Amino acid sequence: MQTETTVTGTTRGASSARELKRVLTLPSLVFYGIAFLVPTSIFDMYGIISNTTHGMLSFTHLITAVAILFTAYSYGRMATAFPVSGSAYTYVQRAINPYMGFLTGWTVMMDYLLAPMLSYIFAANYLGALFPDVPRWIWIVGFTAFVTTVSYIGINVTAWVNNAIVIVQLSIIAVFTFFVCKYIWGGGGTGTFFDSSVFLNLQELAKPDVGWSVIFTGASILVLSYFGFDAVTTVAEEAIEPKKNVARAVMIICAGAGVMFTLVSYLMLLAWPTGWNEFTDVNTGSLALFQKIGLSTLAVIYPFFTVIGAIAGPLAAQTACSRMLYKMGREEVLPKRFFGYIHPKTATPTNCILLIGAVSLSALFFDLRTAISLVNFGALFGCTFVNLSVIFHYFIKGKKRGGADSVRYLLVPAIGTVITLFFIYMLDGYAKMAGITWLTIGLFYLAGSTKFFRKLPPNLGLD
Repeated sequence: MQTETTVTGTTRGASSARELKRVLTLPSLVFYGIAFLVPTSIFDMYGIISNTTHGMLSFTHLITAVAILFTAYSYGRMATAFPVSGSAYTYVQRAINPYMGFLTGWTVMMDYLLAPMLSYIFAANYLGALFPDVPRWIWIVGFTAFVTTVSYIGINVTAWVNNAIVIVQLSIIAVFTFFVCKYIWGGGGTGTFFDSSVFLNLQELAKPDVGWSVIFTGASILVLSYFGFDAVTTVAEEAIEPKKNVARAVMIICAGAGVMFTLVSYLMLLAWPTGWNEFTDVNTGSLALFQKIGLSTLAVIYPFFTVIGAIAGPLAAQTACSRMLYKMGREEVLPKRFFGYIHPKTATPTNCILLIGAVSLSALFFDLRTAISLVNFGALFGCTFVNLSVIFHYFIKGKKRGGADSVRYLLVPAIGTVITLFFIYMLDGYAKMAGITWLTIGLFYLAGSTKFFRKLPPNLGLD
């Protein structure tokens, strides 16, 4: 373990008495981001997205991964320019203007605040099927209490728990991959490892009631599986050599997840090419697949492994959101006394952590699809403005416009902007309405705190 060093810096002209500590190495950052996106979500999304895309899950994964890589690149560029906590909030505030910075941070908060809720719903659905006599609220309250406690203790414990959980999840995927390959090799499913129709079914796409819209709809939901790289940028002040390591971690996480999800989902489709139209329950389609390929034991114990995901994902999300809220509180954009507090012993923003734990209990009131769409709105809004931040910071203000710079700082982030806006357009109508409502509340709060935009919000210190 690296020696812990205190981050020094100033906050609005005064020296901060307590700061976050730089303890996260590159591997810890990568594992943290992977924990946030939850590797085993490939099984959780399998039934829903296979059904939505008429079996073209792997192709949709590839399209989504390539699309999100443009935004991952933008996050890496901005993390290099501003290696501090705050993520999208900080980048937009510094690159565009303080008003948009606040609104971006406010909207991304919707993603981070609700992300733990989503994991709890996944776990409660599986465990509820196994233990129908146990009330759903018991699972949700139990997960919330445990995750909040671990996050409260400190970033070192959080990183250790995340690393252990990610190793377990990747092991599950490795075991599944071995058995599904054995099943296909033995003549199961398509009986071959090369069948383009399960990847891109042109005959299905040609049907009047199908078309490419099913792919885009699936991608707008599946994009959730790739958010994790953005969470890494929120712990930049706890990273060792953040200018180098945060940008590297962002690209490793996004590209690695894209390759893994695309390949594993392709094997899943080879094993059961017609499964998308035969699921009894799309929410637990992976359990039927496990049984089909001879992994009945995994079908029984997998719901217990979702408990792991219901710890790792929320733990990373709670850590990321608490750092963003802390950053906004420290700079007095939110009430500093509450949000800007760092516990003297744990060196964590404990007030923010406890608030997020309370919000996570909203999992008691949402279904799975609605929860996914709500989380995606906040994340995609933030991604859109991080892409725009690269253009403003490097291309417009920094005047990096010659040769390859035009590609790096204009073309790539512009493509990322168009893609994320398209994904927002494809979201569920309820999610868009809820997102716009949340954004409007933030706008009114900003107007009131700046005397109807007659003064600027506080500037962020670059610690």
